[in-house]
Amino acid sequence: MSINVKSTTTNKRTQATSSKPSGAAKSSKGSNASKSSNSNTANEDSIQLTDTAAKLQQIEQSLSDIPIVDNARVDAISQSIDDGQYQINDHKIADRIIQTETDINKLKK
Repeated sequence: MSINVKSTTTNKRTQATSSKPSGAAKSSKGSNASKSSNSNTANEDSIQLTDTAAKLQQIEQSLSDIPIVDNARVDAISQSIDDGQYQINDHKIADRIIQTETDINKLKK
């Protein structure tokens, strides 16, 4: 599957293809025709993406459409705080802090 890309803003590893002819200028026959086709293709850049890369682009796009904040959850928590119903579980918070620190230490090793 090939996708032509005119410009990109990210620095991702992709397999690039070039449309430069090899040895066409050395031949005396048809050298004018090859020069005119070179001017058309020399200005175009293209890359080939694998099916996996194309799927990753689709996933990235769908993830960018999902809001970062779940407003319904924020509203529900805010309401429970306002009502005095929200309770903090100190032990659960402490356990998660310890787990996070443990995970960070594993990554450092």
